Amino acid sequence: MNSLFKISVAALTLSGACVAAPWLGVSFKKAQYENHLALAVKGVHPNSGCFAIGLAAGDTIIGIDGKKLESVAQLQDIVSKGKAGQKMSVEYIHEGKRVKKDAKLTERPDDISSLTGSAIGSKIAEFGKNFYQNGEKRQAKPKATLLDFWATWCGPCRKTLPVLASVYNKYASKGLEVIGVANESVSVLNQFYNTQHASPYPLYRDADQSLWRRYGISAVPTLMLLDGDGYIKRVWSGAPSEAMVEKLVLEILNEKP
Repeated sequence: MNSLFKISVAALTLSGACVAAPWLGVSFKKAQYENHLALAVKGVHPNSGCFAIGLAAGDTIIGIDGKKLESVAQLQDIVSKGKAGQKMSVEYIHEGKRVKKDAKLTERPDDISSLTGSAIGSKIAEFGKNFYQNGEKRQAKPKATLLDFWATWCGPCRKTLPVLASVYNKYASKGLEVIGVANESVSVLNQFYNTQHASPYPLYRDADQSLWRRYGISAVPTLMLLDGDGYIKRVWSGAPSEAMVEKLVLEILNEKP
């Protein structure tokens, strides 16, 4: 998790996809049990069906709905075809004993950071009205969104701004939205915009730092890449190259370079 790109633990939760879908609310890593796939439980969401049946970190899931596990894709397919409220049989090893209980599927919450320990996989919170420049350029439903948490005093942030401006100018017409997020005073931010760099994309002032705290932003620049449904797919810190940003954006836009 300390690499440049944080691998999404959320992708390994018992959920069909990063949308409002049914889930069992478990994060895990792959393991083995009697020569077949098993899931070593790393965390259980407190509002999930698995938490309700007593599943806990350290347990090992060995079967779902009476079937041995063959792949993560198979498991996610089973869960995604269910509905919230539906019960699903979960077989697992708890304190050395084999247990089989029916867990209820629930709707996957927007914020799963308490389960994964990462912003990745959560849905971005709604923005307020604190757009201090270019708010009129917001897109109703972007195909991809790139958030830049930055500060006027930050050298690497200043290097990142023209990179983001260039990528935005290339792909805004294809569904890319870029939003700069800062928490300094309006006067400081507007002065920087008017005298140093007039970013062409919407700029937002996170006055109470609620977004910074919610997603654990501790360094600038930190960038987040969201999919078309607003779910966080990538998080990284440091000044990126334009080629790197473009490559990641195109992965979400499903475009070829």
